[in-house]
Amino acid sequence: MVRMIVNKGFGAMRRPDQQDPTRNSAHQGTPWAAWLPVLVAMAIMVTGCLSTFLVLQLDEFRPKVGDIVAFKPGSQDTDLWQMTIPATLVSATGTPVSECSLDPNVIAEKGGSLVVEGLQDRPSLQYRLHWAGTGTARSGGNCGSSANLLVSRTDLQRLANAAGGFGVGDKGIVH
Repeated sequence: MVRMIVNKGFGAMRRPDQQDPTRNSAHQGTPWAAWLPVLVAMAIMVTGCLSTFLVLQLDEFRPKVGDIVAFKPGSQDTDLWQMTIPATLVSATGTPVSECSLDPNVIAEKGGSLVVEGLQDRPSLQYRLHWAGTGTARSGGNCGSSANLLVSRTDLQRLANAAGGFGVGDKGIVH
């Protein structure tokens, strides 16, 4: 009996095996490589948003009793700020009397100031301010030349931005 040895490794042609795990190993990592920049960008955005949220929650960055938002007369171009801030007029005892509005353009024409006198946390966080100046709005809703007001933290921040931001100087919140 003659035994015949056939060497299939040399000269024999075979079809490539589509299921061969070594053949497609480079393509298995491609989906992760394509999504990696997106995941990194999302992680950076989430980290930035959370950091900003946490910094804004710190009491150090909130307006404090005694802070002043001062508008220098003639410090703004007409109609630079297209906003009207809602405010609530309060009596000397702190009870709401009526609604009025603060227009930074009107306030900046002739000047005026807002002094933070206190906080009211019910029903929502609001700042008690004392307004002194010529007027707060052209049309209806003028708070007058002197008034005690309630405004939200966001609205107080918007007024400070309109006055020139935080800090000591010609305009801004004075600590």
